[in-house]
Amino acid sequence: MGKLVKRLMLDDIYAIGRNESWFSDMAKNGLHLKKIGCIFISFEKGEPKNTRYRIDIMKEVPSQEQLDVYHDCGWDMITKTGDFYIFAADEDICITELHTDPIEQGFSLTELDKKIKVNLMIMSIAMLLFVVMIISIYFLNDAPVLYMIKGQFVQQMLLVVVELYVFYSVVRNYLAISNLKKDLLQGQKINHNEEYRKARITGGILAGLFLTIAVFTIFIPFIEISQSKDYTLPEDNTNLPIIRLANIEHNPKLIREIGYTGNGVDWANRVSYDWSLLAPVQYEIDEHGVIPNEMWEDQSGEYSPSITTRFYKLTFGSMAENLTLDLISRYVYRDNSEIKEINSLQLDKMYIAEDEFRKQIFAYLDNQVIHVTYYGKERIEDIIPLVFVKLLSIQ
Repeated sequence: MGKLVKRLMLDDIYAIGRNESWFSDMAKNGLHLKKIGCIFISFEKGEPKNTRYRIDIMKEVPSQEQLDVYHDCGWDMITKTGDFYIFAADEDICITELHTDPIEQGFSLTELDKKIKVNLMIMSIAMLLFVVMIISIYFLNDAPVLYMIKGQFVQQMLLVVVELYVFYSVVRNYLAISNLKKDLLQGQKINHNEEYRKARITGGILAGLFLTIAVFTIFIPFIEISQSKDYTLPEDNTNLPIIRLANIEHNPKLIREIGYTGNGVDWANRVSYDWSLLAPVQYEIDEHGVIPNEMWEDQSGEYSPSITTRFYKLTFGSMAENLTLDLISRYVYRDNSEIKEINSLQLDKMYIAEDEFRKQIFAYLDNQVIHVTYYGKERIEDIIPLVFVKLLSIQ
């Protein structure tokens, strides 16, 4: 037995004429068909031969008597895949074709044609439901852009592309068999020497492209997990894109209020960092403080101001406006707060909203978006300049 050589199955098995022609050319180069798999085709290395190949579609496994008849005519079964049986014959000896009546051969494709048609209908329904589900996740969401950058939007879109390619393959196979059946019933014989090189090159390019997309889709969640981290906010000054409580309160008695600590993180004073393809820099940072012996204005308890900063650096600056509006939609309670736009020549946009104790500032510059939520007694007018300076310094 000669050495087995594998080649990629870059064309559909449904392209009968093209595959028969390719198998014959491979035999002329000393590579003789042995086995067909889903991805690879195995050839046995040997002496070059002029070999005819025929792909026959059979609903049932051929009987030994049928195979003996084929053998007497010079044809031997080499391998099979699904309903496709591949026969080979020495071109210099065999002069009898497997099928001499194209119309009869056309009728033999009826069952396969129905089978693929049912598969196509099921696939179409499944594909429609899948696309509708993906679209509804974002377009029925009250903050679609925020969900995109924090969710698996890119991964899901790539998955849609891969699924569309699979759907396209099913449609292509259905059309191949349907058109072949139509031609046979009209008396046109299969072209056993059909040109295959262009189809194999196109198939190789598409297979490589969509394989790369599929692998990338699998690895995106692992990259996101590896980049994500949580840690306790340092009390010293940092280069983080945040507004510190000490810059707002100006009270030397301000101290840190320790919250729940788990996994080595003080969750009342924590930094959460995330990454995604649409927003490679994402921070959500909390800081809680307390001023001993000072009470809230309503005497509800000891004065304990806090601040939360959300910061996003986007891949595409065009998303900044919609992300800012989504943050407003998500975090501003419209019944209790009035949203105001602050005019600025230095920033692209700034909005503010406040109620009795909570002050919020939303701003963006180029591809950077910041959202500051402050609970305390200080005026929002005193916080606005801090946000200006922070965004400009980051820029």
